[in-house]
Amino acid sequence: MFSCLSCSGFHVCSAGWFDKGRVGYPIVKPGANCGFGKIGIVDYGYRLNKNERWDVYCYNPHTKECGGVLTEQQKIIQTPGFPEEYQNEQICYWHIRVRLGQRVHLRFLEFDVEDDMSCLADYLEVYDSYDDVSGFVGRFCGDYLPEDIISTGNVVTLKFLTDASVASGGFQLQYTAFNATLMQPHNHTHYTEP
Repeated sequence: MFSCLSCSGFHVCSAGWFDKGRVGYPIVKPGANCGFGKIGIVDYGYRLNKNERWDVYCYNPHTKECGGVLTEQQKIIQTPGFPEEYQNEQICYWHIRVRLGQRVHLRFLEFDVEDDMSCLADYLEVYDSYDDVSGFVGRFCGDYLPEDIISTGNVVTLKFLTDASVASGGFQLQYTAFNATLMQPHNHTHYTEP
């Protein structure tokens, strides 16, 4: 399978276990928004659950740069080339990490991702964790603006994946860090101001 993917222009990356209970994955193509512009290892840090499983994922190294580790208190995240259509055969990971004691508020500004009943073609996934293994919040596609999402902790992962056909306008969202004591949580993913 992997040799077939390599023939079609994909890189294969695998997040896996390092020594002493750490997990990470390699960056094989440098980019300003991914791995701080360097080739090397993105380290997820020490994992408490040593039974976690890690996936292999593929991406096209010729597509526009996307993803990265974000530590700013507020930032706009958008599909590459937004507001133009995004490219096919892309995978982007944005790992948001704010200060301890803070939470992350995601507010969708624009959303137009290929619509399909099961969201299997192109989609955006949101995880209430620093990886795409645990803390699944939801998978989004179509042109309906998703509701605001509030994390339970100081980390969020966004995964944007596109298949080999049909592209759409993409998405734009804003994340904002806030101190957990300033907002009253309404439920796991939404909040109301006091």
